[in-house]
This record gives sequence, C-alpha cells and structure tokens, in this order.
Amino acid sequence: MKAKIVSGKSLCMLLIAMLFTTGSVSAKKTENVSTMVTVSGLVEKPFTITTESIRTMHPVERENSSIVCDSGQTRKVLKSYKGVLLRDVLDSAKVVMPNSKQRREYAVLVRSTDDYNVLFTYNELFYGTAGDNTWLIFEENGKAIRDNGLFVLFCSNDKFTGPRHVKFVNGLEVLKVDAGRKVPTNCSQPSMK
Repeated sequence: MKAKIVSGKSLCMLLIAMLFTTGSVSAKKTENVSTMVTVSGLVEKPFTITTESIRTMHPVERENSSIVCDSGQTRKVLKSYKGVLLRDVLDSAKVVMPNSKQRREYAVLVRSTDDYNVLFTYNELFYGTAGDNTWLIFEENGKAIRDNGLFVLFCSNDKFTGPRHVKFVNGLEVLKVDAGRKVPTNCSQPSMK
C-alpha cells in the first residue's frame, strides 16, 4: 500500500486547481460517464463500486432534497434519491490511520470524469453532520441516473448543496495532509516536491 501524503504546498496547488478546473464544456455527457467508482488511497481494502455492487451495500431511499447553487437558485428538485452514505463506503474500505490524533489531517477527494472534484475532511464525515448527509447516489426520482453519469455525490444538509454536488463520480481517494510543514504564504510559485 502506497501512502498518499500531501504537503502544504501540494495542498495549496490542489485547492487552486480545483477552484479553476471546469472540465471540457464541449465534451459530450456520454464521454464523461464512468461505469464504476474506485475507492483508493489510504485504505486497507481498496475496491470498486458498480451499479450492481452498490445495491448490496444497504442503500437507503430518501425524499425531498434540492440542488441549490450558491446564488440561491434551485437547479434540481429530487422527490426521491437512493444511495449510500460516503461514511459507510469509507468504513467498508477501512481508512488506514496509524495515529488517530492525526485524523484532522485526513480528507476524501471525490473525483469525477469531468474534473469537478470536491474535498471532504475526515472529521466532518465522521464527527459532523455532513457524515449523516453525504450520499453517493445511483437513483434520482425512482430512476437510474444516466444524464449525470451513473453516480452522483452531494451533501443534502449543506446550506447550498450545489457547490458539493458532484456528477460523473469515478473515484473516492483518501488522502493525508502533511501538517508538519508550513503552508507557503505565496501560492503563486508552489513547489511540487
């Protein structure tokens, strides 16, 4: 198992890249569809989730949620959705954490084929309300998801659910930030060591 440790400089670059990554607007939606979600990084049991295997992970059906962008505009109304908690997926993979006092340095990077990636901290998923409300879903309004890939992830209790609404999900990667190093004060010239 390879350790995934991200330095302060690398984290700064990752966050900047995530802010400015928009993916290819001209790409057809069908080119973005992934048939599976890979669970990897600092986990004891990496695995792959398919539309068949997620149905064996004790999915839950929920009702009445909306995707609201940060302007307050409702982009989508979900009368119902079916999926599994991101926290339960991580429990199945068994996060490798030799020193539990460093849990605040762990994060989960939700990757997508259209490069709209989102970062969740370990603490918010396991000790905050986001853990009870961050869903990897495969059905919306009683039908399999097709237009936004086969898997979508969102946090249903975010004030604005849109910014962490990830379509075309294809990966969940557990990372550890190297908190022993100071974050550079000038992110314009980070070093990728």
